[in-house]
Amino acid sequence: MSHKPSKMSFLIYDDKKGPVFLNTNRFALKFTLYVLPIITIISILVIIGGSVYFKQIREMARRKEPAVIKELKASNSDLKRQVSQLLTLNKDFEKKLSSTSTEGIKFTSLALFKPVQGQEDLSTTPALTIDDIGFDRSDKNLKIKFNIINQTKNGRKLAGYIHILMSSTSKILLYPAKEIASEDMLISYNQGESFAFSRLRHVNADFDLSGFDEHKVLFKILVFSRTGDLLYKKLVAKDLK
Repeated sequence: MSHKPSKMSFLIYDDKKGPVFLNTNRFALKFTLYVLPIITIISILVIIGGSVYFKQIREMARRKEPAVIKELKASNSDLKRQVSQLLTLNKDFEKKLSSTSTEGIKFTSLALFKPVQGQEDLSTTPALTIDDIGFDRSDKNLKIKFNIINQTKNGRKLAGYIHILMSSTSKILLYPAKEIASEDMLISYNQGESFAFSRLRHVNADFDLSGFDEHKVLFKILVFSRTGDLLYKKLVAKDLK
């Protein structure tokens, strides 16, 4: 049986010192020549891989940060705009409450509505208009559809309430359907369908025709601001036959 020596000897020639005889362990030599370089290479690869990975994380965070900041700025801007609108609305209410004008009760088109102190009729120069009016009737139901279009030059947001009155010679139907207060038999302007839009608003109004036998009717479409000013009025005659 062959036996591998556990020790190895080297004879090194040095020009100045002369020959030098060295003994070393076989395992230590293999560890130095093979294992240490492998460990070194693996460590270098791990360091390189780690640096690339963390660099990618930093880059992703750097790219994501502006998007988050942009989203927060947009949200903050929207909140500021809402606060500004509320402040303007409050000022308008304060102005109306401090006014002694009773001009609102003189609007003939608002005979069924409770007057609002300082109310103005802005329908002569309307900030909006109505388009594409359509009717769809079944046996006991009538649906009226139309679009409200913003006509302001700067496209500012409009908000308020929509009322539609359907009248014949003997009966009046209201949209939205509501109970009229018994003490004064009048409608409050803010009982209408609420709206807020910048460009266009679709309206779908339903009327229950149960017990309604007449076919010649008149529709009155009224649009109020949040503070009760009359923004728009329109009369539409319709034969329901």
